[in-house]
This record gives sequence, C-alpha cells and structure tokens, in this order.
Amino acid sequence: MKKAIWLAILTLVALLWLAGPGYPVDRDDYRVIKKAVEDNPKAELKGEAKWFKVLVIDNKTGKEKVKITMPIALVEIFIRCAEDKEVKLKSTEARLNMEELLKELKKAGPLSMVEINEEDETVKVWLE
Repeated sequence: MKKAIWLAILTLVALLWLAGPGYPVDRDDYRVIKKAVEDNPKAELKGEAKWFKVLVIDNKTGKEKVKITMPIALVEIFIRCAEDKEVKLKSTEARLNMEELLKELKKAGPLSMVEINEEDETVKVWLE
C-alpha cells in the first residue's frame, strides 16, 4: 500500500486504540485552544458530529481507493469497552482522557482533521 493509505489506516487505528502512545500535548494548550474557540464570536455551532470518515482518492483516475464511514456512536462503544480510558502521552506525565476528547470533538461539529495531498493520492480524515 502507498504511504497515504497507511496514514489513513493508522489515523483510524490511533483514534480507536486507547492503550497506545499518543503525541505530546499539554493540557494547558488544550484549554487555551478550547477557550479561543468558545470566545470566537464568528464561530457557529453546526450540531454534533455523527460520522468519522476517511477517504483516499487516486489523483490520476479520480476514483476512490479507500472509503471508511463509521458512526461516532461506534467509536464511543469502543472507548466504553476499553480497560484504560486514558492514554499516557509520550515523554510527559500528562494523560489524555479519550471519553472527554471524543465528547469535545463531537461538540465541535463537522470538521476536517487531516488532509494530505500527494502527487498520486489525496487522503482526507474528517468528522461529519
């Protein structure tokens, strides 16, 4: 598989795999970003996100190579079934609560999380 397809699959696995390592994030950074979004008067709430989606498109043919559509409710079930609800972030003592993260992502509504444009492929990961 090409790098883009693997990246899409790894992104999906990272969202669902609660016991694995994450990337370093400071809780204070998260709070600052959350406050900035809440304080933005131009921000419009569009309702909660209901779908997690991944799409890989072959740029030469324009055809879809990979298309994943998963209800957010299924992600919530995976989180509830997990033994460890928190992920210890690499190189820090910080822990990321997956239930809290998903709750905030849902409230943010539809949003694009990752978009990668390569010569041969385009990979998109978003909430809808």
